[in-house]
This record gives sequence, structure tokens and C-alpha cells, in this order.
Amino acid sequence: MFDKRITAFAEDKFHRTGIDVKTGSMVVKVSEKEISTKELKNGGNITTIPYGMAVWSTGIGTRPFIKDFMSQIGQASRRALATDEWLRVEGCKNVYALGDCATINQRKVMEDIAAIFKKADKHNSGTLTVKEFQDVMNDIRVRYPQVEQYLKSKQMRNVADLLKEARGDVKKETIELNIEELKTALSKVDSQMKFLPATAQVASQQGIYLAKCFNRMEECEKNPEGPLRFRGEGRHHFNPFRYKHLGQFAPLGGEQTAAQLPGDWVSIGHSSQWLWYSVYASKQVSWRTRALVVTDWTRRFIFGRDSSRI
Repeated sequence: MFDKRITAFAEDKFHRTGIDVKTGSMVVKVSEKEISTKELKNGGNITTIPYGMAVWSTGIGTRPFIKDFMSQIGQASRRALATDEWLRVEGCKNVYALGDCATINQRKVMEDIAAIFKKADKHNSGTLTVKEFQDVMNDIRVRYPQVEQYLKSKQMRNVADLLKEARGDVKKETIELNIEELKTALSKVDSQMKFLPATAQVASQQGIYLAKCFNRMEECEKNPEGPLRFRGEGRHHFNPFRYKHLGQFAPLGGEQTAAQLPGDWVSIGHSSQWLWYSVYASKQVSWRTRALVVTDWTRRFIFGRDSSRI
């Protein structure tokens, strides 16, 4: 998830403090005195490490309630519930899921390319002009966020530039594409698809999104505001969920933090630690919890961290 500059700094800092970081390995066994790890490469060699005290820090497993529900709807083989772009559980009409228990199954452009072509070809001519494609372009960008990401990565202003690239150096107004040429133009778009990280930031935005949808459900059923249904008639009731990355922090110990913010801005050190304090305090749910957190930090600065209960 983090920028390579942050990864390199963290590994170097851990190395200086005597921490041996093992990458590309997974723990396969913990005995009374040894930990066994398996290398993901080099033939899967298994090595053992003696230890005096083991501290286990890892992700959480699927809750029994979710596991039982997944088995009921035919998703037992998955690690998390599969939802569509509106956070609706696949196979269910009125069940929604968000946070760590679910993952968005983003639809690929190439899966719907025939339906997109048919919807854009209003005159059934068998070819698309730039004008016809631009008429549905906004809906395509909303429905398939990977299109927007691909255009940005290629520094293209719009899809007309993408179509021009597929046909060569000709005037954009004269471009007409058949479905095979459209497939060629959009063949690399799905490479920009990314799974969302299982973080509180994602879950928080999903919760806000669903609350807005539920509050406006009746209104949007009468006046849909979402993109075109390329495989059906009319429009979707809402725009699909779109995650906006606001940055992330990684405390590294020793009052140092790595910060990665939008715009490829990376900061590492003590100044980032104070920025993290500010953001963390601002995200508390009430002034009472903010006061408690700040008081705890102040007490730790003065008297040090209390490790008597460990």
C-alpha cells in the first residue's frame, strides 16, 4: 500500500535498531521454543527461528456470522463477501455489506464492451463516431472508474484521444470505430483496476455513502441519478461508490511517522508524527474522547510509557 520511499526508510530504520525484517515469508508453525517460516520463493524452504517471547500482530479472520451467511448465498469459497459497486451483496437484492467483511467486485469494461457499443450506437450503423461515444462517456467514467484512472495515467484529456491512439494520426472528427476497434482501444483500461485496502478510511466512506443512499432511496427510485444501465434500460438509482484516498500514516516508533498524502506527497520523520497526532485527534467522535487521547499523550511525554501491565 505504501510508497517505495517509505518502505525503504522503514526497513533501514528497523535494521539500524537491530530488527531483522523477513520479507517474502509466511509463518507456518509456532512451537514452544521456535517459529517456523516458509519462503514464498526459492522452492518454499522452511526455516526455524528460536524465540523467547512471541508477539503476534496480524489481520483478523472472518466472523462466524459472515461465514454462515456466505455459505447460505453460495460464497463459501471466498474470504470476504462479494458486492457490486453499490455495496449490494451479489446474489441478494436488499442486503448491503461494507468494511473488512466485504470486497467490491468491480466490473470490467471488456465484459460489457458489446453492451456499451450497442448503447452508444444509436443509429445502429455498426460503427461509432466520436460524437456518439462522447454522449455516453460521462456514464462510462462513472460506471467504470478504471477508465478515468487509465486516461490520467496516459495523460489523455478524454476518450477521443484514446480512440485517436487506436486508429492512428487522423482527425478526431473523422474517427469511426467498429466493435473490434473499440475493443482494441479499451483493451488496456482494465489494467488500472485495484482492490480497496481494508482500512477504517474505506469503511468510513462506505458508511457515509450508504447512509446518503438510504436517506434518498424513495426520491431516486422516482428520479434515478446514476449512470446508464448498459445491460438494461434506464439508469441506476445512484452513482456507484467511489473511494477518495485522503492519505495514510505509518508510525515507525521513536516519535517518527511516515505520511503519504494525495499528490504523491511523502513525508517521513518527527514533523509527520505531529501531523499524525493532529489527524488522529480530529477523527475522534467527541470532544471528550479527544481530551482523553490528548491527556494520555501528554502523560506519556512527561512520565514515559507505562509498561507495568505487560
